[in-house]
Amino acid sequence: MSFSKRLSWWRSAEIHHRREDGMAAVRGDFANRVLRTKLALGMAVVMASAGPAIAQSDPADPASTMPDCTYQGTNYLLSVTNPPSADRQFIMDLLHRYNWALDEGSLIGVDEMLRDDVTYELCNSIEKQVELKQNKVELEEYLENLSNELGHNSAITRHIESNTLLNAVDADTVQGKTTVVVTIQFGGIETPVLDYTGALHTVFKRDASGWKFASIILITDGPKISFRAR
Repeated sequence: MSFSKRLSWWRSAEIHHRREDGMAAVRGDFANRVLRTKLALGMAVVMASAGPAIAQSDPADPASTMPDCTYQGTNYLLSVTNPPSADRQFIMDLLHRYNWALDEGSLIGVDEMLRDDVTYELCNSIEKQVELKQNKVELEEYLENLSNELGHNSAITRHIESNTLLNAVDADTVQGKTTVVVTIQFGGIETPVLDYTGALHTVFKRDASGWKFASIILITDGPKISFRAR
């Protein structure tokens, strides 16, 4: 065999071996991919089969052990008896001052807005009682703790009230219902986030020093409640 023919044969053989090596590499890579796919599918099956067991092992819904909300509803929404203008303005100012106190994180002035026997109740949308404070001391302590927690997290709240209805029960008792929307502005983000929406049900009573909160019931629109700016 001439030298040129031997060189041509050698080059052909080298190209053939390279092709074989390349195909082997492709087959090996494909096999590895198949193996990884099988493993992934296997993990998915394991996780899927474990899902129901995990769900079944969750603790019972805490709402089942919570007391019922004491709020019984109102029957004056279609036909309210408005209090006199001066009384209405005084009561509306109470609402505004209370919400500004919550936003500013200060209890200054709140004490004089509350009767000594004021009650505060926080309920969720499924009529379960989350919090209950039965006098002014308990309520002020609760509000102070919330304020401290918000301050610790560098958060600013805005309590926005609307659609307030006032119904005069007698000369010294007025019922109220107000829509509330509350946002929280955290220091690390640019825009505020919605905290909750709900209805604020109130009772105001007048004593020798003027109108005061006798009852505050906040019912949120959501069934679950974590830490919020009340």
